[in-house]
Amino acid sequence: MLPIQVPRQFRIIAHRGASAYAPENTQAAFDLALRMGAREIETDVQLTTDGQAVLCHDRTLARYDHGDRVVEETTWADLCELDMGSWFSPFLYRNERMMTLDGLLARYGPSLTYHLELKGQAAGLPESVAQAVARHNLQDRCIITSFSLASLEAMKRAAPSNSTSSLRLGWLIQRIDDESLAVAQRLGLVQLCPRADQVDRAAVAAALCVVPEVRAWGVSGSPAEVRRLIRTVAEAGAHGLTLDWPDWACHRPNGE
Repeated sequence: MLPIQVPRQFRIIAHRGASAYAPENTQAAFDLALRMGAREIETDVQLTTDGQAVLCHDRTLARYDHGDRVVEETTWADLCELDMGSWFSPFLYRNERMMTLDGLLARYGPSLTYHLELKGQAAGLPESVAQAVARHNLQDRCIITSFSLASLEAMKRAAPSNSTSSLRLGWLIQRIDDESLAVAQRLGLVQLCPRADQVDRAAVAAALCVVPEVRAWGVSGSPAEVRRLIRTVAEAGAHGLTLDWPDWACHRPNGE
């Protein structure tokens, strides 16, 4: 039955907001995730040609019905005019706009924990993200993630020198193995983030010898498969996962 109860410390992370119900990475998706009880969100950050950190998953705008324009090769002045909701539902979400990272952090502040995934190839992105997090004084509410080790290494270098809190980093990987454990130790990562269907108790136990947390990604499939993955990740001792359906999980009562 839904929702599936998970331990109190388990992170229920709304993937690009409540993206099964509203257009991903938009205010509508994040607002809905909050109404569903989520207090952590995951989002994707890219850098425009004029240096604005914006929230968008895909490299191009094709999936959102705006052709093959590349986000990193477009100005914020052009992107902010786009309808980012009609591709999902023209009746419910027409004219929903793309958000900036600054706009996200300003709107929700310390009410959320933010899992910010660095996307694309723009050299200035890590520094832009670090500065935005510092401007809003949300270092303790943000975890910066990427599939790219180069991006994570750049993120470590990008922390403002006057920052009182170090930036927490997580590496998005396919599976936990000897290489990922060695890298996690070298970089001082806070999280290793394997694919949900690659999580088991042995892998989580090995990772927790090196990092404080394991959290999963890539929950998809039929409703029965999604429910199975949620239970598998939680029962393996992991610390959270990203979900397009944040209302499909809830914390056990009484702090269990």
